[in-house]
Amino acid sequence: MLTNVTTVDEPRRNGFAWWPSRRGAVFDVVLAFSLAALPWTISLWLAPVLSTLTRVATPLSAQPDVVKLAAASAAGLALAARRRFPASVALVSLVVTGFGAGNTITLMVGVYTLAAYGTSRAVLAVFSLAAAVAWLKPWSWAGVPGGALGLEVTLAVVTVLTTVALPVVLGLYAAARRGLIANLRERADRLERERLLLTQQVRTEERTRIAREMHDVVAHRVSLMVVHAGALEMAPDKGPVKIAEAASRIADVGRQALGELRQIVGVLKIDRADEPAPLAPQPTLEDLAELVEQSRGAGVPVDVRVEGERRRLANVAERTAYRIVQEGLTNVHKHACGARTEISLRFLSDRLEVSVLNDRPPGRATMDLPSGGHGLAGLRERLTLVGGQFESGPSGDGGFRITARIPAR
Repeated sequence: MLTNVTTVDEPRRNGFAWWPSRRGAVFDVVLAFSLAALPWTISLWLAPVLSTLTRVATPLSAQPDVVKLAAASAAGLALAARRRFPASVALVSLVVTGFGAGNTITLMVGVYTLAAYGTSRAVLAVFSLAAAVAWLKPWSWAGVPGGALGLEVTLAVVTVLTTVALPVVLGLYAAARRGLIANLRERADRLERERLLLTQQVRTEERTRIAREMHDVVAHRVSLMVVHAGALEMAPDKGPVKIAEAASRIADVGRQALGELRQIVGVLKIDRADEPAPLAPQPTLEDLAELVEQSRGAGVPVDVRVEGERRRLANVAERTAYRIVQEGLTNVHKHACGARTEISLRFLSDRLEVSVLNDRPPGRATMDLPSGGHGLAGLRERLTLVGGQFESGPSGDGGFRITARIPAR
């Protein structure tokens, strides 16, 4: 909503005193001193020069009146405060001009100031009416001959239109323009604030997504490393070849985890929009084979069952399905290492159903793998963002099941 255009401008941060800017202060001060010096210039210099050029002697009654010249100068100097006290400055200019001590320019500036910076339209209307009456002087029309009366009225009306109506129109236009600019500036500032807030929100959401990706990736890799290390600890009498193979697997998984972690941290370090982010192919269902083989190498028997016509889905759907299987296998490594696990992919016309079901653990877990409790919550949040459904809980035979329904688009 537009603000009241007749409200006095508040000083801006780059302003000076009550002026909106230093340039405005210089303009008002120069204008005030110019109009204050104008009456003296006309009376003491211009009038004698014209009298000399026209060879017409100045009558004694036309000699400069020091009191009137001082009043006119005071009215001109008052214009320096016209933006701060528009009504008072306009009243001073009207009174001084009404007593014949001012000049037309001072009154016009006063009327313009009241229209541009005044606080009340009613005060402007009353002041304009008073100024018009002062210029028209209808009480002086009595006794004027008919022919001269028409000419005098016409001149008075033209004077009123020039000295009162025109400054009022220009002042109202300036006030409306100033109010519109202030409104546009406020709207631009508001849009800029909203843009910054939106940017912060997007960054927060992106950081949350990256943190979720980090959890999924690192938790799975670390769980594989711990499972392999635990297998070595449980069977220290393995031959050198088996120990070397297990150590090689741990090293490979560790390097993969470090590489993925380095990439994610590199994205988090980017502050500038023009700085390119490190890119890497996002996992899809085609990468499930490697994921399953890694778990099998850690001693987890995994079966994969596919129902329906297997087809390429949207990138978001494929990545979400991959992360669900990854988190399911991570939970198996942590809580049911060695339990038979079945991964089911069911391709339907409008969605993909993914489930990870593991049997009862073959024995009590001997490895303490810490869990932050964010894996399943992160999966539920991930499915909510893509418009899917997520369920998890124990199965009837003592195992655990994760089920997700992912939209195909």
